[in-house]
Amino acid sequence: MNIITTKEALNEMVAYYSKQSAFAFDIESVGDNRLQPVCNDVLWISFATEGSVDVIPLGHPNGEFVRWDKELLLSGQRKLAAGKELKETDYSKNQGRWTPVFAEPPEQLLPGDVFKALKPLFVSDKLKIGHNIKFDLKSIAKYYRGVVASKPFFDTMMAAFIIDNRNKNGLSLKDCVKRELKIDVEKGVGAQVEVHSFSEVAKYSGIDAEVTWKLYKHLEPRIAERNLTKVWGLEMDVQAALCDMELSGASVDVEELKKLKSRLETDIDLAKGKAWKITGRAFSLNSTQEKQRVLFFPKEEGGRGIKPNFKLKVALTAKGQETYAQDPSKLTIYHYSVSAEALEFYREKDELVDAILEYQDLNKLLTTYVIPYLGGEVVHTTSGKAKILDKKSLLIDGKIHTNFKAHGAETGRFSSSEPNLQNIPSSGDYGKLIRNLFIAPPGYKLVVADYSQIEPRIIASFTKDPIMMNNYLEGGDIYTTIGNVMSVDRKAGKVLVLAMSYGVGPDKIAQSIGCNLTQARKLLDNFSSRFHNIATYKAKVIRMAANVKPTPYVETIFGRRRYIPELVSKDTGLKNRAERQAFNTIIQGSAADLMKLALVRAHSCFTDEPDVNVILTVHDELVTVAREDLAEETAEAIRESMEGIKLPEITVPLIADVKIVDRWGEAK
Repeated sequence: MNIITTKEALNEMVAYYSKQSAFAFDIESVGDNRLQPVCNDVLWISFATEGSVDVIPLGHPNGEFVRWDKELLLSGQRKLAAGKELKETDYSKNQGRWTPVFAEPPEQLLPGDVFKALKPLFVSDKLKIGHNIKFDLKSIAKYYRGVVASKPFFDTMMAAFIIDNRNKNGLSLKDCVKRELKIDVEKGVGAQVEVHSFSEVAKYSGIDAEVTWKLYKHLEPRIAERNLTKVWGLEMDVQAALCDMELSGASVDVEELKKLKSRLETDIDLAKGKAWKITGRAFSLNSTQEKQRVLFFPKEEGGRGIKPNFKLKVALTAKGQETYAQDPSKLTIYHYSVSAEALEFYREKDELVDAILEYQDLNKLLTTYVIPYLGGEVVHTTSGKAKILDKKSLLIDGKIHTNFKAHGAETGRFSSSEPNLQNIPSSGDYGKLIRNLFIAPPGYKLVVADYSQIEPRIIASFTKDPIMMNNYLEGGDIYTTIGNVMSVDRKAGKVLVLAMSYGVGPDKIAQSIGCNLTQARKLLDNFSSRFHNIATYKAKVIRMAANVKPTPYVETIFGRRRYIPELVSKDTGLKNRAERQAFNTIIQGSAADLMKLALVRAHSCFTDEPDVNVILTVHDELVTVAREDLAEETAEAIRESMEGIKLPEITVPLIADVKIVDRWGEAK
């Protein structure tokens, strides 16, 4: 391993890597919010290729470790302040209060000089390899005035996920290296690299780049072996688009955000007061046990006497499900679930449930979006009392820079964090208010494009159902069409289509359209009969997947695989769930593939236009900010990016609803 601390050594290193076809790199960052690339600074950058590892420090503050100094206890500090001579007993001994002392660090290169020298590598056509490469690319982009390095890229984290979706929860570098290479990478340095010695961090940084290279060599051939080249190319193009999106950020109306906070707090208090009035006493609406008491205790004991519907899978807590399986007679009210999903069954059937759900819905909006945006984190004590912890605002220069995860779901759909934008309500007053917080800056417009009924269109294309095919070829509304065929309203027609897509059972259908279980089962049976192509296709998918050896899997339109070993389980419950997942993955996963392709196509339209940027993708939507005079042109380009996808498997038109607005919520 070489430690680069001079310009001569740096130039030699760049010359060496310029002769290679590929290289792995890794950064160590520092800053007030090191998890946010627009806020962090690169403290170390390391490179590796076959037979070579190089690390470059960029201002590491510590040299080598010299000694431990004892910190004073409060008692000792008081004595010192009083002018008394300190004794040995005034110092902390075995309480972890020892402060490391380091020598002066060696001379290091300036970040500006380093990144200037490295630019030919990052803008070249060489393969750039990283683990969670998007984070590293965004972190170095600031040194190039926001310009992301040139493709091609290879992300070892995404490769591990694409090769086997079951790795979803083990995608850290340490986990991947241990699983794939059988190597234990000690992470003793941890996140705060700046508090460790120079040599310790140099070794740590170099190892990260070296094992990333080894991981690439191990994983790269498996992509071709498993026929994943098509989806892999799509995902790497997506990484480039996401880098630009996340760096651009989405502007937020801070004043409206503060007003929304006040409104939510008022409405939360009103919902709480309503619940207290109904019960005749105050109780914590954040406490599970107190909600269980007021809802499920008999009326003579001060409760509502509600009896859970045990036909609902969510009627019991996890412990309750275990107890019920062993001995139903041992169930107590404290086994009854008070989750939003469980209580939804009683909505509009019990006024206290309505008040609690209203409180929970409002509180979720406040604690998930508003407070984190402004700064803070809400936690609840065991008694249910809410506390707001100090936490930096997610707003940076008036913008939200969310982190989109292409590996967020087994189906391939995006998730997001810091903050999560995927769960913003798409409808309702508050859903619109939260979306309206996202605005176009002065002189700009938002161009919001939303795929129309993308999943039903995929079902129609894959199953060749004549009713669905004719509907889309004639430009009809599928939910109305199905409602007419089934002699139900449009809402029920939509529920039936989505039930088929997501594997929803009769209990959810009954809950959604307000009928009983018998009627819901009859509707499902009639739907399967009238739309037999769908049922036939679904059965074929499940049969073919279950016969795959050694491990059953399904594939999306781009060849994305989802392994579902439970398809051959002897446990009926697990097998039924797996069958629902199989069909859902093909439909929802193919929709995710199309959405990602649309994003890549849209992003490529504006790579040379600094005043047009795609800034958000949420479910089937793309949100783009464009200079006002470019808005109409941008809208047409986005429409073509989404509707112009031509694939032999898609045999009905893809339609995008495109609107030019000042606030995101105005598009709905």
